[in-house]
Amino acid sequence: MSDESDFDDKLLKDKLETLLDEDNQIKKWNEGLLIKSLILLPIIIFIVGLFIVNRPEKLTDILFILLYPLSLILIGLILLFVMRSKLK
Repeated sequence: MSDESDFDDKLLKDKLETLLDEDNQIKKWNEGLLIKSLILLPIIIFIVGLFIVNRPEKLTDILFILLYPLSLILIGLILLFVMRSKLK
């Protein structure tokens, strides 16, 4: 609360300098865009490859295709928890 009152007491020029300062705690919308795209890119490639290139015809085919990445994620989580428990 005291930070808000200090900010209200500043002159307009000082407020603009504070807001435009690059060391500001608030991130701009495009910061971290590369990381976000790296997270979304494999998901998009998987969906495109699954439904456009290798069009499954039966429900069981879709379940088996989805079971493989889910099992890999589960194995990764198990390894993560095992490694974390050994560090403590």
